[in-house]
Amino acid sequence: MSRQELIGQRLPGLAIEAIGADAVGAYLAASGDDNPLHRDETLARGAGMAGLPVPGMLVMGQFSRALEAWPRCGAIARLAARFLRPVLFGEGVEISGRVVAADPASRRAVVRLTAAAAGKTVVMGEAEIELTAEF
Repeated sequence: MSRQELIGQRLPGLAIEAIGADAVGAYLAASGDDNPLHRDETLARGAGMAGLPVPGMLVMGQFSRALEAWPRCGAIARLAARFLRPVLFGEGVEISGRVVAADPASRRAVVRLTAAAAGKTVVMGEAEIELTAEF
């Protein structure tokens, strides 16, 4: 596949159903994140949120799942994200991505990623990936 054919390709969409207390609790335990904002609804509401926020890194982590589901992704070399608004407990997230740059010589590509919840973009990201040998 040529560089021109690769640029613009979309990753398969990834839909994460409602992110709830069990998933957040497991993430908090594994990550060592002890921010009470994710557990104390009074504190979250006091901070201006409509409910408990899901940790942003938990949402960002779904980008890697979307990349790994794409057959041309051999490895993730770099992943960066910008958090735009919180995802609240119970909200689902839709992950999408498309190739914006590719270099056949180095077998690398850049993928722009988006996470949306309740119809709004919540996280924007970019990944540099190593393409599989089939490239």
